[in-house]
Amino acid sequence: MSCPDCDCIEIGDVVEHRMNTNVFGIVIGFMGSIVIIRVSPTLDVLQFHEWELQAVDDDEIPPPDAAAISGAEDDNVIDFTKERKLRKTTTTRGAA
Repeated sequence: MSCPDCDCIEIGDVVEHRMNTNVFGIVIGFMGSIVIIRVSPTLDVLQFHEWELQAVDDDEIPPPDAAAISGAEDDNVIDFTKERKLRKTTTTRGAA
């Protein structure tokens, strides 16, 4: 939100319907007191009166950690910069 002290809604803000919080999306335009939003996840364009919508404060949610998204674990990482002797009994974990 561009104005943390008021109820202002501007283009690009994430808003939700006051009576049905399952309806939410991004503001893409205005027609007087009508707010045009692109609804998530269907990407439909809907029109609501400005008093039917409230801004969602999503600034407090930290972005997800990159390691948590990829599911990378340290025990599955093979360092190819170190010398490694390859024999019949050596486990390469599918790397060689």
